[in-house]
Amino acid sequence: MRGTARTTTNQAEPNSLHRAVVGSWCAELLPRNPYCATYIPDAPIVGFAFDAQIGVHAFGSDRKVHFHAKPNGLAFVPAGCDVYSQSNLGGEYLKITFKHNHGEEWPWTHRFSDVVDVAAIDAAQQLRRQLLATHCFDELLCEQYVHALKERTARVLSGTRVPPAAGSWMTPQRLRLVDELIEARLDAKVTVEELADALRLSVGFFCRAFRAGIGKAPHDYIIDRRVSRARAFLQGAALDLSAIAHASGFASHAHMTATFRKRLGITPNELRNTFR
Repeated sequence: MRGTARTTTNQAEPNSLHRAVVGSWCAELLPRNPYCATYIPDAPIVGFAFDAQIGVHAFGSDRKVHFHAKPNGLAFVPAGCDVYSQSNLGGEYLKITFKHNHGEEWPWTHRFSDVVDVAAIDAAQQLRRQLLATHCFDELLCEQYVHALKERTARVLSGTRVPPAAGSWMTPQRLRLVDELIEARLDAKVTVEELADALRLSVGFFCRAFRAGIGKAPHDYIIDRRVSRARAFLQGAALDLSAIAHASGFASHAHMTATFRKRLGITPNELRNTFR
């Protein structure tokens, strides 16, 4: 769980452009940067990790343990929970803080993280689109997606959410292997069949296990990785958009632009301008 007291070691996306305060909550989209956070929240926090993350964390104690979090993971930290979290790579993270005087709506005192929930994934992606908007965001839509994430969090905390059994097959070790294969061939052709073969699974079972464990089909996940790589190039590399598209595995500049519009609600050029 990422907090407000954190340090980064490389250039960040301008957080002022990716923050919304409406009513009793504040939503922030934190960039994929290295971080080290130590904090005690005075209000409940719902988090969502878009990327897989590796690091060290501790909750409510001085005992620090290594973690390897899945992408698309929902998380919750109650008010008053002592948090330490550090990652050398980080990952794009959505953080929603609720005002202290609304704490009575959160009777739970235990935390959780790394929960994959399909409905939460959809709400988080839609909220990200709003926060990335270059001109303004729709407050009513933001409120809708925030409350959807709050409802999914409450289901996890109350034990009324039943996770799919097939998800247990997608262990951190298997996901790490899949990520390594995708990253190594992201600028070329990578097929779902090759990923399934690497895990010695049939394509059908691999797709079911992957969707249950990650919340997305393998094809969608590969596209997410391409978008993530392109965003990193837009932030730090002096390449033209066609070169970035090619290096990220898109068929063309136009293909990358269409994918950005569909996934993020913003074009690559508009996103690059926010860095300037």
